[in-house]
Amino acid sequence: MIRLIITIALCVLTAAAAVFLTLNPGVVTIEFLGWRAEAPFALGAAALIVATFVLVVAWWLFTKVWTAPDMFRRFRARRRREQGFDALERALIASAAGEGELAVRQAARADALLDRPAISRLLAARAAEAASDLPTAETHYEALLEDPRTKLVAQRGLAGLAEARGDAPAAITHASAAFEKSRTARWAFETLFNAQVADARWEPARRTLAEAERRKQVGADIAARRRAVLMTAEARACAESDPDRAADLAERAAVASPGFAPAAALAGRLLAKKRRHRRASDLLESAWQAAPHPAIARVYGELRKSDTKAKRAERLRDLARLNPEHRESRILTAEVALEQSNIEAARSALAPILAHPPLSARVCALAARLARLEGDEDEARRYMARASHAPGEADWSDIDAAGAAFPYSDEDWKRMVYAWGDEARLIHPRYERFEIAAEAVPETALLEAPKRPAKKTEAGETHGPPRYYEPSRAPDDPGVEDEGDDGEKGR
Repeated sequence: MIRLIITIALCVLTAAAAVFLTLNPGVVTIEFLGWRAEAPFALGAAALIVATFVLVVAWWLFTKVWTAPDMFRRFRARRRREQGFDALERALIASAAGEGELAVRQAARADALLDRPAISRLLAARAAEAASDLPTAETHYEALLEDPRTKLVAQRGLAGLAEARGDAPAAITHASAAFEKSRTARWAFETLFNAQVADARWEPARRTLAEAERRKQVGADIAARRRAVLMTAEARACAESDPDRAADLAERAAVASPGFAPAAALAGRLLAKKRRHRRASDLLESAWQAAPHPAIARVYGELRKSDTKAKRAERLRDLARLNPEHRESRILTAEVALEQSNIEAARSALAPILAHPPLSARVCALAARLARLEGDEDEARRYMARASHAPGEADWSDIDAAGAAFPYSDEDWKRMVYAWGDEARLIHPRYERFEIAAEAVPETALLEAPKRPAKKTEAGETHGPPRYYEPSRAPDDPGVEDEGDDGEKGR
């Protein structure tokens, strides 16, 4: 619409100029070097316009011819750049699609066409990674370290390659440099922390976690749970060489995450050795309120070796009352009642558990003890039979045959950092490895069988009552009495 208006306006102006020149004729006189020419004004104006047009065209042609070489060079450069970006695009797509060989070819072509060494090297490194050519990728990343603009991305690539080949020290070196340089690169924290955990460097991992929490790169709740696991693993590692430091670490771990049973159990045991029984009791009680676990009850019951059986039983009942509706609290109440031959209390505690099958070997053993205490041998034998093939309990697998709580390897603690730290989930590595299988049937399940009369075979041989296999004591029955140094019954 605007163009139409402009065109009409120009036509009107041209017509007006023509009318004006027609109504006002004039003469144009030119004198030059003795030569004189006269022409009407309209003709002179037209000749001037034509001459100007010819001059402009001539100048344009001259300029084009003069600048043709430069224009040709710019055209070739522009063409190469377009081809280079096309190759770059194909290489990126091939790399993302996992077509390593195609990505390498296109990356080499882009490198040849583009005068951008940073982009070319980065693309070549990514293409080599896609082609599983890690040595070549590492070479390209090392070249990128020389350019300050690409140093950070080179460190990320080298750290990733180190992680891929399981070289934790190298990953720590590159990720640590990036973590110190950049305060916003979250990958640097994650790579550095993961590598430190993978190499069982608990204390450096704690420092990295604290700095990341300060930078808001990890949530406070996740950081607290991860820190609790790291301090617990570190405390276990130095428990023999530096018991004071181990006790301090375990105590801080239990405070950081009260529901983390390994920290509370370790803190209770180490603090009890330092005769800080009140502090140990507080930590264990807080842990029981948050998440009851049989290891907590065992440590709590053994805090004071000087306690009488009655006093120890009363303290355990008080512990169970802190979380009375929990299954573990009911089991603990039943165990204490059975030790004191309190049939009514034991039956009251076990009834809700027995009403919800399937029953574990541990619960069946307790039910067998209750039946025997009531004088019902048939019922006791039935529960013993069920205990022999009933499943074990994941929580109970955290206590080994020697009574040690959470006897995990470094690999188990590495998994625990993320399971508990990120998901607040307590894993049971011994249960997963079926290490509880040999301890599934407690000694109390092997009650004395009734004697049977001897029978004679056709050969005249006499066979007595059947003999039962008696394995070594296993921890699946907390009610088994273990005489300690002070004559107490252990748990």
